[in-house]
Amino acid sequence: MNILNAMYDSKFVHFNGHMLVNRYAVDPDDILVADDIVLEATADEGSLELTLDDVRDAEEIAPCVFRLRSGEVIGFLNPPTYH
Repeated sequence: MNILNAMYDSKFVHFNGHMLVNRYAVDPDDILVADDIVLEATADEGSLELTLDDVRDAEEIAPCVFRLRSGEVIGFLNPPTYH
């Protein structure tokens, strides 16, 4: 699933207008079942946990931006790299 690769490689998560820090993302190569936690992210306002079932069939609407079946949009970001 593209969304699993995007979340695994990200440092930040944009969800419902909030920026969260990616604390845990499952390895996309792991064998998973529907109730496995695939993402844990936190911010001062609270935290977010998503299961495989939450992200299954997510539609990629832009690079690293997905619409979940629930209709919510989630984006995965990384800080810029300076050389």
